[in-house]
Amino acid sequence: MKKLAVLFGICLLAGSLFVGGCRKKASAPAGGTQGEVKKGALAKGDVTFTAFIVGLNNLVSSYDYKDNVFTRRVVDETGINLEFIASSGADAPQRLNVLLNTGDYPDLIIDGSGNSRLSIADLAFYGKEGIFLALDQYDPMSFPNIKAAFDEYPAFNDILRGPDGKLYGLPAANDCIHCRYGNNQGLYYKPFMDKYGKPVPQTLDELTAYLRWVRDNDVNGNGNKNDEIPMAFEKDSLRVFVDIFAKSFMPFVNINYFGLSRNGKEVVEQYKAKEFRDTLKYLAAWYKEGLILPDSFSQPRQQLQALATQDTPVIAVSTSNAANNNGSEYYYRARWLPVLTGPAGEKHAFDLGPWSILRAGMFITDKCKDPKLALGLYNYFLNFDVMLDGYVGPKGYGWDDADPNGISLMGEKATYKILKTYATADVNYTWDQNAPMLRNRAFRYGEQANEVPRIQEWLKTGDLSLLDAMKANKSYNEVKNVLQATVRIPDGTPMDKAVPPLPMDAADTRRIGDINAVLETALDSYMVEFITGARDINNDAVWNAYLADLDRMGSKEKAAIIQKYLK
Repeated sequence: MKKLAVLFGICLLAGSLFVGGCRKKASAPAGGTQGEVKKGALAKGDVTFTAFIVGLNNLVSSYDYKDNVFTRRVVDETGINLEFIASSGADAPQRLNVLLNTGDYPDLIIDGSGNSRLSIADLAFYGKEGIFLALDQYDPMSFPNIKAAFDEYPAFNDILRGPDGKLYGLPAANDCIHCRYGNNQGLYYKPFMDKYGKPVPQTLDELTAYLRWVRDNDVNGNGNKNDEIPMAFEKDSLRVFVDIFAKSFMPFVNINYFGLSRNGKEVVEQYKAKEFRDTLKYLAAWYKEGLILPDSFSQPRQQLQALATQDTPVIAVSTSNAANNNGSEYYYRARWLPVLTGPAGEKHAFDLGPWSILRAGMFITDKCKDPKLALGLYNYFLNFDVMLDGYVGPKGYGWDDADPNGISLMGEKATYKILKTYATADVNYTWDQNAPMLRNRAFRYGEQANEVPRIQEWLKTGDLSLLDAMKANKSYNEVKNVLQATVRIPDGTPMDKAVPPLPMDAADTRRIGDINAVLETALDSYMVEFITGARDINNDAVWNAYLADLDRMGSKEKAAIIQKYLK
């Protein structure tokens, strides 16, 4: 049955007007350039696709051919007319839900940004209903860019195929190394260590000794040895805090499911393990010694940011990227904490796994009369120059070829340079980040950077004579993050321990949702209470009661459901 119960008010459709349709060639807005285009590479202007797309914002007020520079390029070069149902990111999930559930959906659903919030469960459901077409029958791997995406990222098969093994979505990626490996989660303030010649801790015990030293000394030199904070985070980063240090005791998994790993076809509840209890014992000892700011368990992100941007620095170590306020002193002078070795020699890096950087970029619905042509359009979107045009604006305006000796963000030969920093293009020159893109590592890190060796020197030495140059360097943030993240890759969480995204049937998806509604909150509460001493982590009876309570709330059942789908 393709017309399902409407979950949201029909009134949401009132703003879903088809735009576009004007096919005469319009001039570029002032200051823009379209360049020379190849006319009608895929069609002859006699085909029209309707498409839902997210992204109406301050950079894109219209996707209409007559208004949008990138739309004109796509239509002129492919020969495929496009008519859009456009939505803001905030409205996208509800508006798309209404379209899909009333049967008024278009030929294509373009979701380059991921803001439509379609989940792997949605993909499986709408595929089973026949609304999203199974694409294998149209030979998607005959299109070189689509095939290259699957070749480079086999994990696309985990998130784009339904329980029946059929392909229902098309590949998009944002291979952000620092996003996958920590994104400034785990920072230490380098000047505190440099001032007193303290070595950067490499083990958990060395970090403990350093935190005690901060607690007991006037490390910021303001005459008050009581205002220093050894360790701080914010309430929404509790799981990051626990995960980082659990990895010094075990290959703890926080990928897709917090604390669920796999051993072959068996799902393992790691938050019940002896090693997890040892982690909480260690953190509880920190708390008891006054090494953790008590407000960390309740303070909002803004409060931690305020602490990190004080004129006199006070935070020695933070496990929340909220401390990394762009432009602040802490932002420039903090460094990523190394991957710490635990008491038994365990050492694993924060790692969100290969699925975290992948998504579906487009779905083709059963309304589409020429799915093969739609695949050709998607393959076109994944051309390198087309992706850059849609992202920052046309060549010569938003980007250009790299200089002959240009160095990339990773210190290699650059392949292109950015002329318009992201989000600074004129209105309607781009599709922002809403066009399908395969931003693989070659794409993301082939960008020409400024003075990479000086950034490397600054990160290593913290030489203040370089600080002004870092503040003026537009490449600093990206280079800083990728250099610090790359060294973590060899210690990444073993992927054979991770539970991949699994397309489940609707009943199992609902049951896991019901369990999580209770279990996830309770698990967070238990971790806080064990660390702060409200529950005695060293008491066997208390620990056993925790284990029994998790099972009562469905932890074992949840693991059993997931285990059914492991291959």
